Amino acid sequence: MTAQDLAPEPEPAAAESAQALHSAWEATAPDPSDDGGVMHATAPSLLDAVENSEDAGSALSLEPSLSQSASIGANTEALPGEEEPQVITESEVPVLELGPDGEPLIDTDDPATGTEALAQVEADVLDGGLVAAVVGTDGDEDVVADAPLTDADAGMEPYAIPYAPDAGSLRVRRSIAVRSEPRQDSPPLGTVAQDMRVRWKGAMRGPDCETWVELEPRGWVCERYLEQNFREPRVRPLPRLEEGALTPGIYARVVGRRVRAYPSLALARKKRQGVLLKGSVTVKLLGQVKVGRRTFWRTSDGQYFEARVLREHRPSDFSGLDAEALASLPMPFAWAQSRAAPRTDVVVRKAPDARAERETVLPPRTLVSVRELSPDGQWVRIAEDHWVARDDLHVAWSLASPSIVEPGARWLDVDLEAQTLIAYEGDRPVYATLISSGKPGTDTPEGLFRIWVKFAEADMTGTMGSASYRVATVPWTMFFEGDFALHTAYWHDRFGEPVSHGCINLAPRDARALYGWTTPEVPSGWSMAHATQDDPGTWVRIRGQAHEAPKKRRKSTAVVATVRDL
Repeated sequence: MTAQDLAPEPEPAAAESAQALHSAWEATAPDPSDDGGVMHATAPSLLDAVENSEDAGSALSLEPSLSQSASIGANTEALPGEEEPQVITESEVPVLELGPDGEPLIDTDDPATGTEALAQVEADVLDGGLVAAVVGTDGDEDVVADAPLTDADAGMEPYAIPYAPDAGSLRVRRSIAVRSEPRQDSPPLGTVAQDMRVRWKGAMRGPDCETWVELEPRGWVCERYLEQNFREPRVRPLPRLEEGALTPGIYARVVGRRVRAYPSLALARKKRQGVLLKGSVTVKLLGQVKVGRRTFWRTSDGQYFEARVLREHRPSDFSGLDAEALASLPMPFAWAQSRAAPRTDVVVRKAPDARAERETVLPPRTLVSVRELSPDGQWVRIAEDHWVARDDLHVAWSLASPSIVEPGARWLDVDLEAQTLIAYEGDRPVYATLISSGKPGTDTPEGLFRIWVKFAEADMTGTMGSASYRVATVPWTMFFEGDFALHTAYWHDRFGEPVSHGCINLAPRDARALYGWTTPEVPSGWSMAHATQDDPGTWVRIRGQAHEAPKKRRKSTAVVATVRDL
């Protein structure tokens, strides 16, 4: 059944009918179990969302690079619930050219080729702000410290730009925080990436820096992190995505026991000075180097691994429905996907009864119309004499916006029970998709929140029991409550199932679309943007409870542990 099959039948389809259907659906819903629901107070303002960012229920955080950690939790463990990684096809990853010193040459003018080009900015929440660590061109991680104030710096005097008037642009020497005012202690607006060539609007003398430069489109950077460049300005949306690619790179899980990461190719060949990894570790690959019969891979944070210890993740190509597709569909509609057996076909019967004759079967995630609910609330009619069990549908309902959302404003509605997300402009749905929220026990918080910071890519860590995991450079990450985020999950294709540790997992195409659609806006060339009073984050309403269907166990099969995704 395709989208075209969802055309309305010649029967009442007014908003009143849809509302009545939704009321009947709610009335026949099963009572909430004791497993669910991490209730949070409604966030009345951006300030509250930032100040109350610490949350004991969170299992996700931002961490320093691999080189800063001696151990990272038993790399024999997989990410919870991940799809089976594949052996990497070497032809799909570029071969790195070696320089005179025997180490790979990295294009420092390309912000997509590694830490020397695009600094990995890691951040910790502290008193409602961010303390950003930046990686310099030497690969060492430094913290931009506040310079002591002097009497001469106390004023704010206009100051001429000390650059050649014919300079075409200013090159960003290292990834650096952009400030809201020309002073070091002003709130950060975000981070502009290393090697971007930017335009400027003016300059001012102020505290902590001889000259503060005002960049386009907004914010201030100290001139010591900029240099004049006679080429035209060049900024690129981050993360950089190759044409036709689902994700900005290739990702692999480290497998095996006592695996070590090496800081250089020479040390990897000699197996010296490696960092012993523990727990589940996923890395982003930049390229391969062949030395005799051995193949080594360089990761995005400058580490080297032997090919035999890496298994590739294959991102899901699933995607939701945009505004044009939604305009052609009757509301409500649903994705047909069984909760008990999500990868099996959904049975369609001729009557609302499990004993009724089978009409047909639908492949998982087939779009269907929701036309009528059976009196007992357990069956849904999707077409004439076509009935599907309620638990085999993930229904997308069109609902009114919360009163706190301004008329016509953008907001997100997440239904944990249905595992759906709908993006709205006012009361008009403009995007809809399936998600993976927190499983019972590691629930996604319910309530009304604002997106308070967005990262083009973010390293994430967490724990599952006594083991730990580390996931490299998760693209298109949007934090809405402390460490809880909407983000890409490139390691699984279980959307429609509650499998995470509390975050809202999105397929790559969905995460990319929502990252660009939501606020705060992330300017081209920036790797992170913080919400402000002038550019507040998009509202996110999260409601309902996620219910995990009981799993069928095969006889004589011992279940040692059941784990799920991030």
